[in-house]
Amino acid sequence: MDNLFLKYMRERTGRKKTAQGPSFESPGPVITISREYGCPGRRIARQLAETLTAKNRAQGNNRDWRWISKEIIEESARELKLSPGMMEDLSEYRERGFFENLALFFSDEYYPGDVKIKNTIAKFIFNASTEGNVVIVGRAAEAITKNFTNSLHIKIQAPLSWRAERVAEMQGMTIQEARKEAMEMDHRRAMFRNYFEKERPDIDYFDIFFNCATLSDEEIIESIVILAESRGFVV
Repeated sequence: MDNLFLKYMRERTGRKKTAQGPSFESPGPVITISREYGCPGRRIARQLAETLTAKNRAQGNNRDWRWISKEIIEESARELKLSPGMMEDLSEYRERGFFENLALFFSDEYYPGDVKIKNTIAKFIFNASTEGNVVIVGRAAEAITKNFTNSLHIKIQAPLSWRAERVAEMQGMTIQEARKEAMEMDHRRAMFRNYFEKERPDIDYFDIFFNCATLSDEEIIESIVILAESRGFVV
């Protein structure tokens, strides 16, 4: 599987591209969900996986759909021998205080390079995607699997004011604090994605965008299911 991953990454970054880019045949379908901070990506992914599983079973296919989010960090951290918390901090460019960094410097903790962190995460996403029947939340999965033939890429968005209200409510912040948190998280996530996306526009990677300020979870999920069925993801 690792050799297949390396071959795929060379095709994505490499030579002899056609006008539409290389095509990569995946053994099974993958749906990726990217979201702006404060939008319900995980909740929608869970409900989407449950809905697709139910539709499979109704047609006599007992293969379940699964969704993954935190597992990406947990498995990548295990491979790099880091704690999940540190892995998330490093991948999201979270800042540490002077004394915290000093303590880590004299500890047994090991900082792998930025490229190694991102490629470890990418390898996990690639391997999960080749298994098929998976909904993946975040971590630039849309870029890592963009050239899979059986893929669908979703982005969930909402105005900053709407997101700030939800973040303030969930985390007990003021609206001003929540706005700042949302903007900082969007920026850190963009830094991670740009390693894979090379600052190309979103339209190069996503098939459809949803505004969760004007659409309910159910409406978003129903729309994704219709697309998944039209592409033969449910059989």
